[in-house]
Amino acid sequence: MSYQVIARKWRPQTFEEVTGQESITQTLRNALEHDRLHHAYLFSGARGVGKTTTARLLAKALNCHKTDKPNILPCRTDDADACPSCIEISESRSMDVLEIDAASHTGVDDIRDTILEGINIRPARDRYKVFIIDEVHMLSKSSFNALLKTLEEPPPNVMFVMATTELHKVPETILSRCQEFEFRTIPLQKIFDRLRIIADAEKIEVDDAALKEIARSGEGSMRDAQSNFDQVISFSGEKISVADVTTALGLAGSEMLIKLLSAIAQKQPKTALDVVADLTARGQDLRNFCRDLLSLFRDLLVFKVSGGDEKLSESAALTPAELSEHAANFTESDLVRFFNSLAETETKLREATQARYVVEIGLVKLIEMRSVTAVETLLERIAGLEQRLSGGIPAAAAATQSASPPSGEKKTLNAAPAAKESEAFDQPESVSIEPVEVIANDRPDSVELPEFVEADLPRIDPEPDPSGSIQPKPEKTGYDLSFLDSLDLLPDIPSEDLEHADDEWLDNALDRKLIASGDDLRPLENASDLVALALNRRSQPDAGPSGGHSNGNASAAAPARETAVYTPPVFEPEAEIERPPLSAEPTEEELLAYANADRAVRATLRIFRGSIKEVRKR
Repeated sequence: MSYQVIARKWRPQTFEEVTGQESITQTLRNALEHDRLHHAYLFSGARGVGKTTTARLLAKALNCHKTDKPNILPCRTDDADACPSCIEISESRSMDVLEIDAASHTGVDDIRDTILEGINIRPARDRYKVFIIDEVHMLSKSSFNALLKTLEEPPPNVMFVMATTELHKVPETILSRCQEFEFRTIPLQKIFDRLRIIADAEKIEVDDAALKEIARSGEGSMRDAQSNFDQVISFSGEKISVADVTTALGLAGSEMLIKLLSAIAQKQPKTALDVVADLTARGQDLRNFCRDLLSLFRDLLVFKVSGGDEKLSESAALTPAELSEHAANFTESDLVRFFNSLAETETKLREATQARYVVEIGLVKLIEMRSVTAVETLLERIAGLEQRLSGGIPAAAAATQSASPPSGEKKTLNAAPAAKESEAFDQPESVSIEPVEVIANDRPDSVELPEFVEADLPRIDPEPDPSGSIQPKPEKTGYDLSFLDSLDLLPDIPSEDLEHADDEWLDNALDRKLIASGDDLRPLENASDLVALALNRRSQPDAGPSGGHSNGNASAAAPARETAVYTPPVFEPEAEIERPPLSAEPTEEELLAYANADRAVRATLRIFRGSIKEVRKR
């Protein structure tokens, strides 16, 4: 007899052997026992979790010949007294139980020939005629429509059992006519227990660590785990170790994962590159390695968030003690960033010509992320700066605020530095600035200005002419800008045709700058006196021999400097362009030609050296 793979050889023969779907099998057994059967069932779920197997078991229970009614304990194929119906259904060759692959029979003609034309024919031998439609979501829309009436009111003793891995592709009209059962992925421990039963029966020597790696490779699918077990047996024989599993399946063992976690935690990129080199030398699939690392980051995050709940991390490659040890090196934000970055790397591997380079750069990127400052820390710093600035305290001065004198202490400003600065403006000696007393507090409310006497200010006398007559001081000649009135740069454009964009950031830029410099934006007291003082300083002439107070220099006042008249540019006249007519539904080319003919548009483009990017009809 030819070899039969483990997945087919150890397919469940009874409802009790279906692993991980106890609620579904219990519901079906109760329906069989109490004769509450529905005429259409829809099984959905991931691959390899028991959908087709359960459909066959239901067909066997309906047609088992050991009882005169449906039997909740159908025959096993290895029983000596197994009935022909159970044996034929298990081997997929029963005349009354038809298994249809909807992936290869998608058209309405296939549904008509296989189901509709023979549905009214009574079963040849068994009690029920059962149609098992696998991958039912692959049927065409017309095929689903052809099934609607039959699925709603089928003939007596006819049952439909449909299975799909993509429930969202099944029309609502089909779902409403069926009882739905959602098959869940199988827990790791139950897959491990089932594989242990198979290993003991097949006399395979495998330790628990290696068997757990095989169970984990199934990712919740019993069939995938059994297929991987078969592959490892073919590689290593009847004695299996963890190294055999990682080599045969191309998995990264827990040692490699732990080594890489330590490299990320300790910021050692060379160690991470050594791991990739080792995996490449072994010929392992780097994409599978990325998936294993993604699963590990998920396990670390779940373990950390759940407070060490072992049920939520039972499928982890590491033990709870190892998860606790390595999760302490990272924060939740670190693990989320690692997962997102590595998921992007795994996506790039699908089309990468050099997978090793992509993985190496991705791992180095993870290590560099350890140097990134957390967002929470930055937000705290920004909040602290805003709090200081809102109170009128500059950020630079906040650090030295504790060293400032108490609020009741008075300090006197020294006027000597101010006098040195005033020499640049030839300030007369008669203008005296007395010391100003300022109350040292968080922010001075007012400044006491010195009182000025009119006699102390210098007189501004007109300069004498050599002939003896007093001539007024010549006025400075400025630029003649009268030519702007004659220029026609832009035509008059109505205000409603102009667009204005408000920018809150730019509008408030000056206020933010003043607040950052320590200005609380409150009105200044005695502002008029400050303006008068500034104007008097600017109006003082240079000292000369004709009068006024001198600072000791004998030089005469410098004459006023003549300013050259600005020569306006000359613009060549532009020829008028006749606007082309627009149709009711103008094309983009017509709109562009119309815009280029507009005088205002051409002038704007010439001044700002722009170009038209888009034209829209209003």
